[in-house]
Order: sequence, then C-alpha cells, then structure tokens
Amino acid sequence: MLWILIAVTCIELSTFANAQSKKTTSMQEDANNTEPDHPIPMESIQGVAGQKATLPCNIQPREPNDAVSMVLWFKEDSGEPLYSYDARNRQFGKAKLWSASHFWGERASFKASPPAQLTIRDLRESDQGVYRCRVDFRNSPTRNLKVNFTVIVPPAKPIIYDAKRRDMSKLLEAYPEGADLFLVCEVHGGKPRPRVTWFLESQTIDAPSEIRETQGPGGETNVVTISNVTLKGLTRSQHRAKLFCKASNTHLAQPLITTVTIELHMKPLKVEIMGKDKILSAGKKYETRCQSTGSRPPAVLTWWKASKQLKKTSENFQEGGTSISVLQWTPSIDDEGKFLVCRATNPTLQEAGIEERWKLKVHFAPVVALKMGSSLNPKNIKEGDDVYFECNVRANPRAYRLTWFHEEEELHYNVTAGIVLSDHSLVLQSITRESAGRYTCMAVNVEGRASSNVVNLEVMFAPVCKHVLNSAGWRYQNATPPPLNVPEEVHGALKHETISLVCEVDASPTSVSFHWTFNSSGDLTDIPSTKYSNEGTSSRLNYTPSSDMDYGTLGCWASNIVGPSKQPCLYQVIAAGRPYPLQNCTAFNQTGSWIRISCVEGYDGGLPQKFVAIVDKQRVESANPYWELELRKPTTVALYAVNMKGSSDPVIMEGEALKGVAKFTGESTSSVDMSPILIGLGGTATGLGLIVTGVLMALWRKHAATPAKPKPPQQPSIATFAGKGEEEDGNPDLIPTTALTNHLTDRKLLHYGSLPRRPRQLEGRETSHDVIEDSDYPRASPNTFYSLQRPHRYSETVIRSAVIQESCI
Repeated sequence: MLWILIAVTCIELSTFANAQSKKTTSMQEDANNTEPDHPIPMESIQGVAGQKATLPCNIQPREPNDAVSMVLWFKEDSGEPLYSYDARNRQFGKAKLWSASHFWGERASFKASPPAQLTIRDLRESDQGVYRCRVDFRNSPTRNLKVNFTVIVPPAKPIIYDAKRRDMSKLLEAYPEGADLFLVCEVHGGKPRPRVTWFLESQTIDAPSEIRETQGPGGETNVVTISNVTLKGLTRSQHRAKLFCKASNTHLAQPLITTVTIELHMKPLKVEIMGKDKILSAGKKYETRCQSTGSRPPAVLTWWKASKQLKKTSENFQEGGTSISVLQWTPSIDDEGKFLVCRATNPTLQEAGIEERWKLKVHFAPVVALKMGSSLNPKNIKEGDDVYFECNVRANPRAYRLTWFHEEEELHYNVTAGIVLSDHSLVLQSITRESAGRYTCMAVNVEGRASSNVVNLEVMFAPVCKHVLNSAGWRYQNATPPPLNVPEEVHGALKHETISLVCEVDASPTSVSFHWTFNSSGDLTDIPSTKYSNEGTSSRLNYTPSSDMDYGTLGCWASNIVGPSKQPCLYQVIAAGRPYPLQNCTAFNQTGSWIRISCVEGYDGGLPQKFVAIVDKQRVESANPYWELELRKPTTVALYAVNMKGSSDPVIMEGEALKGVAKFTGESTSSVDMSPILIGLGGTATGLGLIVTGVLMALWRKHAATPAKPKPPQQPSIATFAGKGEEEDGNPDLIPTTALTNHLTDRKLLHYGSLPRRPRQLEGRETSHDVIEDSDYPRASPNTFYSLQRPHRYSETVIRSAVIQESCI
C-alpha cells in the first residue's frame, strides 16, 4: 500500500514539473508576443486610494463545450504575471489562485463567476497602470483584454483658519454682530487636484482658490489648495449658521468637509421703561421696571440719572430671553425735567448699547426762599424808609396761594397801612419801628405748603421811652403787705428821701447818650451828668428833694446816630408817703358763712392805692375798700391800704367786730354772752383805738402837707382837692367834713372830722397790675388788674385838669 502512495506522488510531481515547464515557456512566448496580430480591447477603470476597485476580465468561451483553463494578469510590459487563476485539471470553481507577494499580495482576489473580475483592496497610488488579462481556454484560442486603471488619491481633510492663523475647528470664536468674517480653507494633497468649495448652510459661496507647492522635510513636494472667503457684515440671521469647506476630486468617494459654526455677539434689539407716563411726587418711593430683548449674551441693564449712574438700588434678573431690572428710588425736587435712563449693554459689545430716556415730571411742595430787595442795605434801614421783600417760589405744579407773615401774623393788602402785595413781592411803605422783626412767606400748591427762611428786618430809630417800673429800693421793704408798684410817671418822695429813677429807652442802634432836665415853676434846668449814670439803653438818676422847690417834673432825653428822641421820658416827683389806715370798717352778714366788709379809705399818701384783706394768710385784693369773704370758722381779718411807698397800719377785725355776723360751719364755737371782763377789755381796746386815731390825725396834719404853688400853663402840675376849709385856712390837705355814702350798702354812714384825701388829679388813674407780692400772702382772686377809679363821693370838690403822664412813643 505504501508503494502505491509513493508511486502516485511521483506521478503528480512529474505532472506538476511538466506544467511548470510548459507555463514558463508559454509566459516567455507571451511576453515576447507584445504585438499580437489583432489589437487588444482596452477598458478604463478608476479607483480611489484606500478603497477597493475591480478590474474586469471576460472569461466566457466562444464555444459552448469549451472551458477556461487559466487566467493571468500582467501590468503593462512586464512579462511576469502578477496574479493567476489555474483551472487546469480541476473542476470549475476549484481553480488554484496565486498573487505576487511583492505587488498585490493578499490585497487581490479573483472571482470567476460572471462577470469575472479582479478585486483589489486598499488601493495604493502605485497600483495605477495598464493591466492585461490573458484567458486560456481548453479548446479555443487565448484571449487578451486590457484595463487602463487609474488610482485617484483623495485630498486631506480641509483645515479652516481665521485671519490669526487659528484652527477654527478647535476654537469656538464668537464675532460681533456686523463684523466681517475672513476665513481660509487649506486642502493638502489630492490627485488629481481637488476642487475646494464653500457653503453657507445650503448656499454656495463663490470663492477663488489657488495651488501652492511646499517642500516637505524629506525634500518631497507637497501641493496645497487654498481658498479664501470673506463674509461682510455678519447679521443676527447668521448666528449659529454652519459654514462648510468641501474638498473633492472624484465622485467615487464622499467629499471631505470641515464645518465651522458661526457664533455672534449681538447687541440688544429693544429696551423699554415700563409705566413712564405717570407723574411723580418728590419724596415718595417708587419702583420702576425696565426690560430688554435681543442681546446675546443677555444684556446688562444699568440706570442713569443726569449722567450719574444709580447703583445699589436696582435688581437684575432674566426671564427667558429677556433681561429685566427693577429700580427702587425716590425722586427729589431737583429731578424735575431731568432724564431717567435705562441703558442695555452687551457685556462684550460695550459700544453697541441702546437706551431709553424718560423725562421726569416731578411734582413737589413749594420750595420758598425769601430775601430783601437787592437794592437795599439791610444794615442801614431807618424809620420812614420804603422796604420790599422778594419771595422766590419753586413749585410744581405752580403755587396757587402766597401768604406773608410778620412775627407769625399774616399780612394783608392795606395801602393805608403801607402794605402792598404784588405777585411775589411785599412792599412796606414808610416803615416804623413796629415794622421791625421776622418776616416769612408761605406758598401752597396741591403737593403741600412750605414756609420760607426768616428774614429779620432791623429798623433804626431814634430813642423812645420804654415802660420800666421803678427799681428803687423800697423804704418799707418789710411792710405787710408789700407796697404797690405804679407807673413811673408819678413818684412820691418825702423831703430828703432819695429815689432812684430809671430811664430806659428803645433805640436802634443801641448806642445811646442821655441827659436829664428838671422843670419846676416853668424853669427848665439841666441836671449835672455826675448825678446820673448811663448803661446801654438805660440811665439811672438818684434824686433827693430837699425843699418844696425840688418837687416837679424830671425829663430824660436820649439820642443815637438816627437822632434825638422826639419827646422826653417824664417823671413827676410829688410829696408822698404811705397811705393812712382804713376808717370805719364794718362787717355785714349776707348768706350762710359769707360776710361783707366795707371801709372808708384814708389819705392815699399822694399816690394811687389799693386795698388788701388778709384772712388766714390768704390775700384778697380790691380796688375799693370793700370785700366779700367766706368765713367757715372764727378768724381774724387784717385790712390794709397799699401804695408804692408801702402799706398802711392794719385794721384788725376780730372778736366783737365779727360776732354774730357769720354762721360758721365746721369747727365753730357756741355763741354765748360776753362776760363783764370781756366787755371791759373791749371798751379799753376801743379807747386805745380812738387815742391812736387822734395821734395819727395830728401827725398827718403836721407832715403830710402838699405843695400848692401855682404852675405855668405849659408845665404839668399836681392838683389837689379843695373845699371851703382850704379857702379858710389855706391848707389844701384839709377837706371839710362830708357825708360819705357806702356804695355797697343801702345805709348811709355819717363821718365826722376832717380826713386827708389824695390829690384829685390821681382820681380815675388806672394803676399797673404789677404788684410786688409777698410769698406769705398768696392771691385769692384771679383778677390781677386793678383800677383806682372810684365813685364821686364828695359833695364839694375843685378839679384841676393838668395831669402829668409819662410820654413813651
């Protein structure tokens, strides 16, 4: 068996050797037979490097019973086959395949089933050439076919650069809206030369191209196809648009494309302030909204007012593609007519911002400023001048009322009084010193009212008398009750008694000089300056009458740079002392615990007097010697007459004087019969009272005589009461006995004897309510204004009408 196998193997080897020898001989013959008798048909085929291609070869026999014996592939003039299909002594489809390893190797494969074709994979540029396909049949003659095979080398993928030579496929660059976009597309290699085309979305862009050759690092030549494109004025419609650069040199392969997406920075399209038609009120807080659309990236909203940015008062946020800013602010009066601006700016396009302006209408309460007329010198205004003020009113809406005030009192149009109101001015004609003071104006509109600043008007005027109470030390300082103050025009003094007269004036300017004069019996004399002192706007004179001729009228004269006072301050010095005690004081029962006390006034000491009742340290004052008192328990009542020189001795009413008069309530004592001892004591007290009264009358006759020299007509004089007794004994201080009617009761009391009375010219004079009061005797009545007017009680009187009054103008 082994020998059989060896024999078969030897036969096969012999057969293969013969075939190879025959094949070699046939190849040599075929190589030498390059010019056959008949032309060989040629077919052109293209392939793309890197891809696969098929080379056709017709292996169909002409005769039905014939078959393919062998197929050989040759390149151009090469005598050696590159590929073979050997079907000799084999069934169809089981032929032997061979490929030259130095050329195609495993990249080539042959398919014999129709249509027969040689497939070459992973084409290389070196695969290009003219190939010949030789087909040997078993019975038919050999057939030759040619294929002109072209290998197309595709270009490299395009690279897009910008003007800065930056690869845009690796860089995301955004361009400002409206800018020009310049790009370069470079395509390396490609055989044949590729065509470079630009597309914006689906639209072709015409762009020139050029070929450049460059030397590679190995000395090889590289071919670059370059195409430039410029897009003028990028618009927002091109945002996110795709720009293609396509390179292609065959339809057998997909073109190579590089894509760039256009990114734009777009300015805002719209900015709007919401609710800008309303009218604002100064000082009121508002919230204003502004919104903007169309910007990429989103717009930044800022608020401006009169070129000043409003910071820290707004809040910005995004809603969808809309930028929103809310401003919280308070308009002021200075904002009227200004613009509130909302500005929308793309953060990458600062110069491309847009804005909306809102002209503000701000209503506000008046702002009022008062000033004196510009032509006036505020430091040189005197009585008789004309003065005007200007009231500057700033208000929106316009003020509908303007009011003027002097010392907070409203001024009204009054030509007679010299007050003229005209539009926004106040004119004061022929002013007086009373015109001085604080002036303001007030304006009113629908937003409110406001007053102006205060303008103080200073009016210079010559000195005028000022009412000042006599500040001399009281001779009877410890008197009970304290003495009564009276106006300075009448001053009482005893001989050799020093009184202090204070002359105080109002003047502007206050630098004042003084001099004093004395007028007695028509003789006017100057008082030496050593007798008085000056201090500011006051002068003090210490005056001591020594004789009857020293009683008269003292005049105080003052002057400043405006001029002298028009009238002096007059002081009438008369002989006067404390008033005499009250006479014939009687108590009457009224109702319940109320009693009524009535007295007859004594001599007033030459000065106005008033009357005081003190009940349990309670002081009850009266202009007349008449009181109504409520007594709830047994008590003592002290009655006084008071003038500026002091108080009279008291009249004490207690015991018998008040017994049975009042029905006391509360802690009261039972009414019992008086014991003989008490009756004796009462009689003794009555006798002592009569003795004291007589002594006082004698002293009055001796010391209280009033000078009665005649006065010239132009000179003030002191008039006295006169009666028949004056004509008989020449004593003006004694008056005849008269019947005095008590005006408080229906009973007439008869009084005997001659009682001193105050001078008649003081009858009817009202005294000042400024009365020095002791803290131990509080007032019981709220009425603090006292009148010295008394009823005409005397049947016979002589009235001299010359009354001295202080002149204070």
